[in-house]
Amino acid sequence: MFKRRTSRVHHRRQVIELQAKVVSPRIVWYSVLKSLRKMVRFAVFLAFLGAAAWGVKYGIDRGLLENEKFQLQAIELTPNPAIDERRLVQVAGIDLNGSLFDCDAEEIEAKLRALPELATVSVRREFPGTLIVQVTARTPHVWVSSPSHGIPARDPQAGLLVDKKGFAFHCPPDMRDDVSGLPVFELGEGGEAPAAGKLVEHPEFSRLNRLYQVACGRIDRADQWIDTLRQSRAWSLELVSHEGTRASFGLGDHERQMSDLHAALVHAREQDQHIASIELIPERNIPVVLHGEGAPRAILIDEPVPVAPPDRRSRDLQNLLNR
Repeated sequence: MFKRRTSRVHHRRQVIELQAKVVSPRIVWYSVLKSLRKMVRFAVFLAFLGAAAWGVKYGIDRGLLENEKFQLQAIELTPNPAIDERRLVQVAGIDLNGSLFDCDAEEIEAKLRALPELATVSVRREFPGTLIVQVTARTPHVWVSSPSHGIPARDPQAGLLVDKKGFAFHCPPDMRDDVSGLPVFELGEGGEAPAAGKLVEHPEFSRLNRLYQVACGRIDRADQWIDTLRQSRAWSLELVSHEGTRASFGLGDHERQMSDLHAALVHAREQDQHIASIELIPERNIPVVLHGEGAPRAILIDEPVPVAPPDRRSRDLQNLLNR
């Protein structure tokens, strides 16, 4: 019988690899020649690519960029009071002697959008040689000033205009004559300082703007009649007209107060009088001071004769008349 194997025997083989390197001058020379051939082929390939690129560039320059047909011939700018052609060329960096291909529409559009006085901007090229620039200027609503932040009122250089959305911007040169008489919102301390290119974030601005909107709805040509609006006290707002009339309003109930002001102005005009100041917060017995009225003086008078107190009926009648 065959004997059953109970274990396995592993035979290890040792493999010895011998490497022999033979070096001779002839073999080295052939290796050098082979490397030189590769370098020459690569250099020829690079030269070919360079020549092709130069040829393409030369063709573009001669066929497009230097072609008189594609020279910048005209700039069509939307008529607006914010920017003219001369300033457009300066801001956008347009080469008037260059090609229309040199005018990057997206780049020019980005530079114009950075101007706060422009609300919308669109730039496109119309071949062979016209650059079309369509812009919309912001419509000025009021001036804004802040003595505490160093912002003067109606200053054509450092002053700030605000549109109806509350966006502030500097006054463009072509707009100065049209906005010289707009009302001024005079802002006090506190809140964020107004800055061009940003929305006005000031608590007093929103209060003054609400009062101004009511005034425009109640008084004819209010934008030309009102000179300044400010918050004079913590509980009241002050309106000053170009004629010198000062009117005090509360922080609310503006519709009723503006109606009272309008009625008082109409009455004073009919009487050929001019209101110097008026307090509109009270609902009745509104204090009014007219121009030309002197201040009350102290006058020496005799000691009054004692008078018997009035009866109840007379007192009630007097209170009714004084309401």
